[in-house]
Amino acid sequence: MSYTSNLLQFIDENPTSFHVVSNLKKELLSLGYTELLEHENWDVSSNGQFFVTRADGSIVIFRTPSKWDKDYAFNIIGAHTDSPCLKIKNNPISTKEGYQLLNVEIYGGVLLNSWFDRDLYFGGRVIIENKQGELESKYIKITKKLRIPRLAIHLDREVNKQGFKPNPQEHMFPIIGFSNNISFEDWLKEEANIDGDILSWDLFLFDAEASSFGGVNEEFIYAPRLDNLASVHASFEAMKGVAIDDHKIQMAVYFQHEEIGSESQNGANSNFLEATLKRIHSFVASDEETYYKNLAKSFFISADMAHAVHPSYANRHDPNHKPHIGAGPVIKSNANMRYATDGFSIAKFKQWCRKAGVSFQDFCSRNDIGCGSTIGPMVASNLGIPSIDVGNPMLSMHSIREMCGTKDHDAIIKVFLEFYNS
Repeated sequence: MSYTSNLLQFIDENPTSFHVVSNLKKELLSLGYTELLEHENWDVSSNGQFFVTRADGSIVIFRTPSKWDKDYAFNIIGAHTDSPCLKIKNNPISTKEGYQLLNVEIYGGVLLNSWFDRDLYFGGRVIIENKQGELESKYIKITKKLRIPRLAIHLDREVNKQGFKPNPQEHMFPIIGFSNNISFEDWLKEEANIDGDILSWDLFLFDAEASSFGGVNEEFIYAPRLDNLASVHASFEAMKGVAIDDHKIQMAVYFQHEEIGSESQNGANSNFLEATLKRIHSFVASDEETYYKNLAKSFFISADMAHAVHPSYANRHDPNHKPHIGAGPVIKSNANMRYATDGFSIAKFKQWCRKAGVSFQDFCSRNDIGCGSTIGPMVASNLGIPSIDVGNPMLSMHSIREMCGTKDHDAIIKVFLEFYNS
């Protein structure tokens, strides 16, 4: 269970996108990777290992070929660093009935009722002004437990018949203590040991419970943020597990803001990936003709978790497309291209699965239930390269605590290894 044990640790260490990128950066530097900064000139050579970040929440990692010339291709796996959650507002404190509450807004498609009666921490990025007047980003994790309490059934007698329908504006306030008129900024500085003037923050609540194995044979993983940190971890482990290729650039890209549409400075629909590819290309050729020729030979895997069939709600799936936990990675298709998958990319992915000795599954949503969206179509349309959407099957997607299969994680890493070696 080496990969899956590492996955649990990876999730627990990375409660927000900012922690994901910061911790990946630390590991990459320890592995000998060179950091490139977007606002500086780059020096990219063959047989090298590099990474570049944007806005603290997205990162591109790549390795250049050992025999790098004009005739090369990109092998790219993409995933996202964010998960649905609650974000702390700019004016963070409210007082009601003698309690001090946190003002939050909904980030992404949150399954709201799963956040009640859970122990919560919060963390993320704090922007401070230091004594020299410079802005610095600090990544913090506050481990004082908070909670959003449910109303007792004695005061809501019909809840089990009529359903629990929390209002995102009225009912989603975490209680942080009794009213004492504390300054939120002062409290943050004390708890996070911050020396400087706090000017702003991007802070998010998250589950305080550690990730774990579950089931009678530990065949399941119970954890927050499986969507989509499991895909980030799987592709990153695969990239570390292969040798540098002779002629292909091995790449992983992890975007922020997928859960809210990817329309941002560093989301999948930004120029982050395309600008990086063009800058890399400039070190072997200056003409666009060669660049676009090589793009056409490249391939992009959009890795995002998939919907496993739920034993109590099997009718929510197309009867011929019911992915099961433990049965291998899921190929996600949609006639209206909500996923980037097409016939060619399916065939390629099946070849990699067969070489890896890994079974695969197919998912198409019911015709009367719309499917979700991923970074796949955005990257495919922006770059014009063959692409596919795949992911491991899971339950409780977008709940504060999700569930997937232990064996599936190892299986998809095997497929990603074949892809990077192809």
